[in-house]
Amino acid sequence: MKRLLSLLTLLLLTALAYFGWPVYQFYAFNLEKVPVLASATSLPQGPLPHQSHHAPALGAFNTRAADILNTTRATSNAPGISAAIAHRGQLVWQGTLGYADIKTKTALTPEHQFRIGSTSKAVTATLMAKLMQEQNFNLDTPLQDSLTPLPNPAWRDITPRQLASHSAGLPHYKGNQDRIGLYRSLSLNTQFDRVQDAVAQFDEGPLRSRPGDAFYYSSYGTVLLSAVLAQHAQRPYLDLLQQYVLIPLGMRHSGTESQGNKLATFYFNRRGQDAQYIPWRPVNLSHRLAGGGLISTPSDLVRLGSGYLDPHYLHPAVRKQIWTPQRLNHGEVNPQNYALGWRRHEYQHNGHPAFTYYHHGGVSRGSQSMLIVVPLYQLSVAVNINSKTKPFWIFGEAALKLAHAYVQQAEQDQREPLDIKVSAASNTASLFAK
Repeated sequence: MKRLLSLLTLLLLTALAYFGWPVYQFYAFNLEKVPVLASATSLPQGPLPHQSHHAPALGAFNTRAADILNTTRATSNAPGISAAIAHRGQLVWQGTLGYADIKTKTALTPEHQFRIGSTSKAVTATLMAKLMQEQNFNLDTPLQDSLTPLPNPAWRDITPRQLASHSAGLPHYKGNQDRIGLYRSLSLNTQFDRVQDAVAQFDEGPLRSRPGDAFYYSSYGTVLLSAVLAQHAQRPYLDLLQQYVLIPLGMRHSGTESQGNKLATFYFNRRGQDAQYIPWRPVNLSHRLAGGGLISTPSDLVRLGSGYLDPHYLHPAVRKQIWTPQRLNHGEVNPQNYALGWRRHEYQHNGHPAFTYYHHGGVSRGSQSMLIVVPLYQLSVAVNINSKTKPFWIFGEAALKLAHAYVQQAEQDQREPLDIKVSAASNTASLFAK
């Protein structure tokens, strides 16, 4: 009897450790409620490694861009920062500062890939736009007519427009009432090969509101949207993404984390509050691909943004639909000025004329992303770091600062740098040695 009791106790403790350890790690790495049980390291002493690749005419701007990267990296305490700018579809500037991996002292390069978190929503919105343009995808067809079998009867009146604009009433991660699905979203150790299987992790429970009544930010909504897109085209979501977005736009370094061949190491440092770094625990983000699980580089992201400015890739009428902030049932625009996979806002700096920009940021495990598009100046700017900050804007504003600096430099030069071609890479060591 004692032996049986000991065996049962051992099995119970083993089960608790197996199922409880991922939850403990979630509370440690994400909520910072308990200690992270791992050793930390500091950045190596001395100047940070750096790279800058730019068109010859942008030498003066490159100095200002280096200052922005220096300041942003220092303020956010990120191990490394990477950024890129495209102008009229041409990649005109790339810059990196810091480390892709601290332990091996691997310098960050423009080719290093980052988790882009919710910037994935802009990628999925681009796929939706292409299906609208080329396969007559309808934003307002209810799920009862476009998704079979319908996983939850409460979803019957939801439309793709509402899923893409966070007005469908679906919960975000914490609001998931599917207990197994909630556990898997905490443990992050389950592989989902189909978006339909990922949907099954949150298909129980009521909606938070009637579709269209209120704005509730929900990555699950974008995951559900990806299942609708896949069923409409009768192709897997990732295959569609390759066909309509990644390949046409030349986004060779984007996709799923399992496809990554030059991933940066992602770090925990209490949202930028520490100068001590712990590699982020292993995670599987396949349950949220369309809404927060993709990887990319700044240069790939600005190619995505540039696609919206190219009428040969995306018709202006379709772009207008994607970039129009959505109204709720009561007639008012939602409180975040959220369009379809993008936000729309205005930016003004030190008395200069304001400009409209479209954007989506992203926060993932040990990584952050920001992508903006400024149609007035035909600009697309992206910035990524391999850690997290609090608040997000400490990092996110760098994209706007780079855009403003680029435009201001063009004004000072009294020229319009629209025909610049990127030359061979030039390294400006002294700029980042501060």
